[in-house]
Amino acid sequence: MYIINIGLSYKKTPIKLREKLVINDQKLTEMNQRLNREKSIFENVIISTCNRTEVYAIADQLHTGRYYLKRFFSDVFALELAELEPYLVVREEREAVQHAFAVICGLDSMVIGETQILGQFKKSFLNAQTAGTTGTMFDHLFMEMIRFAKAVHTKYRINDQSASLSNVALQQAKETLGPLENKKLFVLGAGEMAEMVIKNAKNFLVTDITIFNRTPQRAERLRNIANCPLTIHPLADFFIHLNEAEIIVSALGIETPFITKKRLADNLSNRKSSLFLADLGVPRTIDLHCKSLPLVILRDVDDLYHQIEHNQNLRKELAQQIAKEINEATDAFYRWQTQLGIVPVIKKIRQKTLLAEETAMASLANKMPDLSDRERKIIRKHMKSIVNQALRTPIKEIKEIAVQEDAQEQIEFVKRLFGLADGGNNHDENNQSRDKSKQTGAHSNKTGPYSDPTTV
Repeated sequence: MYIINIGLSYKKTPIKLREKLVINDQKLTEMNQRLNREKSIFENVIISTCNRTEVYAIADQLHTGRYYLKRFFSDVFALELAELEPYLVVREEREAVQHAFAVICGLDSMVIGETQILGQFKKSFLNAQTAGTTGTMFDHLFMEMIRFAKAVHTKYRINDQSASLSNVALQQAKETLGPLENKKLFVLGAGEMAEMVIKNAKNFLVTDITIFNRTPQRAERLRNIANCPLTIHPLADFFIHLNEAEIIVSALGIETPFITKKRLADNLSNRKSSLFLADLGVPRTIDLHCKSLPLVILRDVDDLYHQIEHNQNLRKELAQQIAKEINEATDAFYRWQTQLGIVPVIKKIRQKTLLAEETAMASLANKMPDLSDRERKIIRKHMKSIVNQALRTPIKEIKEIAVQEDAQEQIEFVKRLFGLADGGNNHDENNQSRDKSKQTGAHSNKTGPYSDPTTV
């Protein structure tokens, strides 16, 4: 079994394309289950945030795994693979695991070491687990990654050394307008990003905050974290109050611009002072053309990233130390995987079927020498498809054996069943597998989802 990671991130993918490639929370379960039905995919977790959309998968073969994952991206987003491929990054095995550790620790984020991705990662893992698309391997790996990320954030406190997107937005507002103590701040939205804006507003001594949200009641919880009294209005009333604002930070989770150039212009006709707008959304929620209006200063996430880069030096030093620990954590995962004992058995099954395919093709070529190259290619493709479909369910079940109480006996039975018995040479290895699985508490997805990832 092989671990494959494929995805797009802010590092390589422009925001114009990235904002089309977000899978929202409502569709995440459906997309996980859809991907899990692909022939070569046995476990999968989809991570989709404003800065990345990635898939982590366990496949029985690397080349078929890569093919189906790329096809998944193309199908889900209704884009030609040729359009996506220049931006897709594929990582396999150890590189994929190390990348996952780096992502969850915030080392691959716009703001190095930011902690928001940890919560997003946990949420995505829980979604996949509840959807039934994880098993022994990913249940163990993802829980270990969550524990590891929490530990390094506590140890290095890397997030204390610089600013988040919301903090940088307020910093740029200060640089543009001067001290923010007496400035009126409007926040659009009441989700996690809006909460971060309000928390960071304390650092800039902001004392006048108004929240606009589609459901005002949802914004009530933010009163407890603010450093000043909050005014809360329905989002529909935003343009009525627009001229009162000096700073507007949009943290809306919508797919089309809420503030358009026309609506902004219509409501700013008598304005005499500058208006600073920061759009933290992907897709963007403020029309880019608004920046051409007089007195309007607009920053989107890519603009803010340039400021973030300026604050990264110390974080990079700490990141190098964390990277060393990631290497050790990756080593530990592969030691655990080796001790399971069942992984080499699955690989031997695959090798045996590949040998059988080659033998059958050689026999067919001898008996039917007049077959064209195209005909042979079609026959080989269908032969592989038949074998893969026949093995999919058995391999899925075999993969879960390693963490059962009678793992040793079950593994030996599987080896005899597939003609892989070796006279008991793996007896000690399988004993280690059973003992190790008890110690780690790894479990099959048949035992139910990991109920509370926030506790790890």
